[in-house]
Amino acid sequence: MLMEKERKLIVEFGKKLVTAGLTSGTGGNLSIFNREKKLMAITPSGIDYFEIKPENVAVLTIEGEQIDGD
Repeated sequence: MLMEKERKLIVEFGKKLVTAGLTSGTGGNLSIFNREKKLMAITPSGIDYFEIKPENVAVLTIEGEQIDGD
């Protein structure tokens, strides 16, 4: 899976945001930019942070083209 480490971190930190009371349900987005690969991983819209799986996290180019993720 492309950017597997980053995608797993996004899932982990999304849950932490909710449990810390910093957001709720589907509120907000998280993203990680990998400078070396020039790719970013970003949470999908409308999915509860406790339901997001790494394969749901979208991977995009700098230009915004989605190249992986549901």
